[in-house]
Amino acid sequence: MTPGRMADQGLQTRKNERGINLGKDTLDEKSCLALHEIALELKNMLDGITHDFYRHREEYLSEVKQLSDATVSSMKKSVLSMPIIAGASLKEAAGRYEVMRDLEYIRLNLEKIMRATREKLNRSVLFSNWAVEELNVLFAGAGDGLTILSEYLKQCAETNRERLENETEKLLRDISRFSQQHEDRFMKGVCTPESAAIYQSMLDAFRDIFRHIKSCVVKVFRY
Repeated sequence: MTPGRMADQGLQTRKNERGINLGKDTLDEKSCLALHEIALELKNMLDGITHDFYRHREEYLSEVKQLSDATVSSMKKSVLSMPIIAGASLKEAAGRYEVMRDLEYIRLNLEKIMRATREKLNRSVLFSNWAVEELNVLFAGAGDGLTILSEYLKQCAETNRERLENETEKLLRDISRFSQQHEDRFMKGVCTPESAAIYQSMLDAFRDIFRHIKSCVVKVFRY
């Protein structure tokens, strides 16, 4: 092994020993991996919801609910297994669980989208082409966001941080614009009260998902 590669390996080892920066405290490598795996479980939930939404039939929503329940168990085990860092204040110790709290809010909002999708399918509710095009942006954005977030939690790469922050901010602006367009369509009678309520609940859930993805990024890299 060349001296350069040995130096690189040493740098990587020190980085892994530090873990993720979070306030004055750090998450060790094991905790980082646990957060990464939970983010992947959330991505799997979204994939199941997305499949049924676009296929217009319920195939995976029940499995999505089971996965959601299993993710809760994973979260509890991860929290209990996070090591206590000697000398950490109560505030610093609590900071290590803030990212997990954001992931829990993402899970809850994925369940809201799951329920809205099930209601849409059970009642055979149709969305306008405009609404479907807007949701295309949000489903794709959430999928990309959770994929990048899982890698970010694993590697904590500065480039992914900037990308996530920029993408979530753009998607939050998109949702504000979609909400206004949706209100205009409703006032013009383009959509029914039933479809409007389901669509708005999905917009609200996606808004919270993007907010908490961004919150994860900020908290992980807070110094």
